[in-house]
Amino acid sequence: MTESESARSELGRQADAEALAARLLAAQRVLCGLNVDPDVRMRLHLRFMAICTSLKMPAANRLRGAQRLDRLMADAERARGAETGGCK
Repeated sequence: MTESESARSELGRQADAEALAARLLAAQRVLCGLNVDPDVRMRLHLRFMAICTSLKMPAANRLRGAQRLDRLMADAERARGAETGGCK
């Protein structure tokens, strides 16, 4: 691998990390604005904290973290729909 290829690879990893960080921030904002049962909200927040903690580990699997975040957001949307009685 040449030096320029190495630099491009590093930029790609940095861009992926920044995109994941933006998704985490968006998820945090959604969860903070969620008007659902307090127990449901607490479970969702605990899952969010677990995802954040796992991503800080040296051997973090960012793809798996992103998949877990997707599932968390889907569950948050279902909880929101259940509380309002609507279908989303």
